[in-house]
Amino acid sequence: MGRAMKRDGRRAGLRSAALAALLAAGGCGLTAPEAALPWVAVQGALAPAPPGAPVRRVLLLPFVTADAPPGHGALLQAAFAQSLRAVCGFEVVAPDDAELPRTTRDELSRGRVRSSESLIRLHREWGCDAILSGRVAFSRAHGEPAAGLELAMVDARDGRLLWTARDVVDARTPPTRASLLRFRADEAASSDEGAVPADAAQVPAESFARFVALSFVRTLYPPRGREFPDAASAAAR
Repeated sequence: MGRAMKRDGRRAGLRSAALAALLAAGGCGLTAPEAALPWVAVQGALAPAPPGAPVRRVLLLPFVTADAPPGHGALLQAAFAQSLRAVCGFEVVAPDDAELPRTTRDELSRGRVRSSESLIRLHREWGCDAILSGRVAFSRAHGEPAAGLELAMVDARDGRLLWTARDVVDARTPPTRASLLRFRADEAASSDEGAVPADAAQVPAESFARFVALSFVRTLYPPRGREFPDAASAAAR
């Protein structure tokens, strides 16, 4: 699976590079950080219809880690909680492994957390409307960072799949590198941190995790003034 994610990442990088070249030919170069968006679009799919009732409280389960350094899953979980709160206005509960019952930990490790029995129990135990779970399938912590994620959000009230996303965010691709540096510059400016790294390899792991989370969340929840994009807008993206 890790090799498949890396292949997907290379394909995504080629698509991004081709798009950047096309825009540059039209006078809109994307290789400079100041010209890039502070996030990148990822591969994801929304449900054909919004949930039956508004989603307000999300249970964000710890990410299962495969080829990832220790602690990277927790960094990404915290970053996704922050992005879901900031971008979507969700109330997010993000327990760590130690806070979960043994039954839930076992279901996570076996990939059974989306079974009807699990959803009913988690909805009752945590009072959540939706559950976000996934795995870190690939990660590069040294040099220019990268992360490959497989995620899904499920309505805990009726078991409907709300969205899935599966992609690699790799700072070795020029458009992603430019967007990451733009994101880091914006972070530094908002917190008066001073100097901004000119090299993606110098971006702190916590900052890269927030960049990855924002990229997934902004792709699936673009700012349209609606809580959940409708089917027409999803198809148009």
